[in-house]
Parts: sequence; structure tokens; C-alpha cells
Amino acid sequence: MEIQYVWETKVNDAHLDLRWKVLRIGKPRDTAHYHGIDTNPNTRFLVAYHDEKMVGCSTLQTDPRDGANFRIRGMAVDFDYQNNGIGSKIVEMLQNYAKENETGIWCNARIRAVPMYQRRGFVIVSEIFEIEGIGPHHDMEWLLH
Repeated sequence: MEIQYVWETKVNDAHLDLRWKVLRIGKPRDTAHYHGIDTNPNTRFLVAYHDEKMVGCSTLQTDPRDGANFRIRGMAVDFDYQNNGIGSKIVEMLQNYAKENETGIWCNARIRAVPMYQRRGFVIVSEIFEIEGIGPHHDMEWLLH
């Protein structure tokens, strides 16, 4: 399966639909839009395509904290394409972008995504916490050393 990874300048309907389908199950579609983040010119979007279909998406937000200027948001892989390395490749590419900018990355990772982030070198920096209506998460970070 050939996957193409593309940096895009804005969120389109396919991106919002994928976020909604994977990350906002049972919620209104509008909850897939990150108000103030999706339209911020400093926000970066890395997506994955199989043929013409968007099968993976991520948002790299500028949200600084100690050692990490970037935050991953809206990381999703279509259910039919999960467990094929697409999410790991997206995170690797986000890490490369962060390295070029000499900084780390943090995220609130859903429990089921924690092992993938750990394989990419992220560490857990919080107890489990609940994001209401979404589920349990860990705060994770990957820092340059």
C-alpha cells in the first residue's frame, strides 16, 4: 500500500471529516474544528493519502511549554488503515519538523495511542486524566536532548 504524506496549509472538509469520524464519535461535526488553531497561520497540517483518499491527519499547533514549542492535535488514522504504520510515520515527520525548529513536541494522547507515541520516543509526563466526552489520556512529550 503506497501512502503519500503531504504538508497542507489549511484544513479542508476531508480533514475535518476524518477527525470527526475517528476522534469525535457521537459528537457534532463542528467539534472536529479547532477554533483559533485551524486558522492560525503558524499551525501546520500533515496528512496521509492512499490514492485520492485522506487516510491520516495531524495538526501541529504552536503551543509552547518548557522544551516543546509544538503540540500535536487531531491525530487520526482512518479505521480501515490503522495498524499499518501511518500514524507512526506522521509522528516521525512531525518530529523531524520539530528538530529542524530545534524544539520538542507534546500532546494529550488517548490511552490506545500511548504505545505508538512511546515507540517514537515520547514519554508519559502525567497521570491518566479524562477529557470529558472523549476519554482517558496521558500528557506525553518528546524533547530534544
